[in-house]
Amino acid sequence: MTDTMMSVRETPWMGQGVVLEKNPNTIDEAIKSAGLDWEVRQRPIFIPDRDLLPDESEEFEVVPVEGYYANVREDTGAALGVVTSRYKTVPNREAFSFLSSIFGTEMAFETAGSLMGGRRVWVLMKIPSWIEVGGDRVEQYALVSNSHDGKSSVLLAVTPVRVICMNMLTAAVARAQRTYSIRHLGNPSLKIAEARHAMEVTTNYYEQFKEFGDKLALTKVSDKRAKRLTEALLPMPEDLGERAARNREEAREGVLHLFKHGTVVDGMSTVPQNAPDTLWAWYNGATEFADWYRSERKKGGRFQRAIDDPDSLKHRAWEIAVEAAGIK
Repeated sequence: MTDTMMSVRETPWMGQGVVLEKNPNTIDEAIKSAGLDWEVRQRPIFIPDRDLLPDESEEFEVVPVEGYYANVREDTGAALGVVTSRYKTVPNREAFSFLSSIFGTEMAFETAGSLMGGRRVWVLMKIPSWIEVGGDRVEQYALVSNSHDGKSSVLLAVTPVRVICMNMLTAAVARAQRTYSIRHLGNPSLKIAEARHAMEVTTNYYEQFKEFGDKLALTKVSDKRAKRLTEALLPMPEDLGERAARNREEAREGVLHLFKHGTVVDGMSTVPQNAPDTLWAWYNGATEFADWYRSERKKGGRFQRAIDDPDSLKHRAWEIAVEAAGIK
């Protein structure tokens, strides 16, 4: 109930949040619209000076826990996480502000919000340009994710989004940098300043993504080969249980169905692939399955998948497709 979110023109995926008619153009406007204008402070932690049973009501003394603090959300008073004295909090506004130094007044924020009571916050903005890959329009976005529970760094990332189905495309493209992490140690402000330069060269990422994507769109694959690629993407280990094996087989069928029949829009009409029977179509089938059809296992759901680690299903699908196309 303490999580908030803003989204432009579309209802957020969890069905709650503020829907705006136009994109916020400044960090302050995005933060205020998303309900992220709150601070996190570190507070000392105290424990009883002796063992107590939960129902004991007698008075007791408390002693501080040396070297540890609680990250407390000031507006709700909720403890978001326990951290060491080396941990430095990064306010929401400060974590998001590096975007303004790169894009200036051209910013157009699409979504922003919090998850898990404020333990995780993010802002997503559209970069004012797009590319076409395999006949598909692919928008360019910049994402900043910050945590207040001590479990993850500030993450700065660029992510392509296939417009027709809003798939977050995760791809490792040569040496082009897609993500930059800043740990909550030392002076995060200085590290954010360093990250600005790294993110300014992300155009290389999109140029290479388009180059590789077009090669995938020109590489035809038979149904038989698509099946082999899908089996490599979703292997079936011998020790897999009966239920897990059944789910894995259904997942394989889902990827292949999307590869052959395209994108389902609004649960009804089907939009065929723009580059049918190619590696680009197979990769899109895998990413669409990962974003929209895979069962939820982690807190944060689809948002978490947008910033998946290198072992994610979408990342593996890209590597398999690129290798199949003979791209080095």
